[in-house]
Amino acid sequence: MITIDNVSVKYKKTVLTGVNIQAQSGECIGLLGLNGSGKSTLLSAIAGIKKPASGKISAEGKIGFVTQENALIDELTAYDNILMWTSMKKDDIMNALKGPELSILKVSDFINVKVRNMSGGMKKRLALASVIITGPDILLMDEPLAALDIPAKSDILKFIDAFKANGGIIFIASHEAEVFEHCDKVYHLKDGKSVQIDKSRPVAEVINA
Repeated sequence: MITIDNVSVKYKKTVLTGVNIQAQSGECIGLLGLNGSGKSTLLSAIAGIKKPASGKISAEGKIGFVTQENALIDELTAYDNILMWTSMKKDDIMNALKGPELSILKVSDFINVKVRNMSGGMKKRLALASVIITGPDILLMDEPLAALDIPAKSDILKFIDAFKANGGIIFIASHEAEVFEHCDKVYHLKDGKSVQIDKSRPVAEVINA
């Protein structure tokens, strides 16, 4: 379980005020909002990167954070990038990549390819696999479908469903309507506040409200 209790976050000014969200095992929480609405800030607070000015975040389990920028090293292969995150031996890494969840991402197909030679979809799959291989219970994803082709989007969404089915908790910040179809709850962040919305409402309608 993860509980966000009356959390406010400030930089030079207040970005989020009195945010309240609770997620249970097997739930996916969607965060919808314009650029600058605080989606990434909230993920950073959950990850412990940014300390809330007030309120409390309580999380049971290990947290993994897949940022929008993809924290990969261009000159290294997929395998060597994964090694930056884990002390597992090669055979164990390869077996993990062929497991029920990670096999969806197909990273083993390009395990020896250098990041500089990868497509955007391959980079996103690798960034996600590098975090998942560490065994998080709670997964934070910032714009996971941004600039991806249709096959890559499909695989990421399949992975989200599989992670939930195995009891994981996911928080996703996104503008993509497809993502919210896989979320159990969706919160609209606007003017520093969060409001749970009917996830069946069109994204454009919510954003422009």
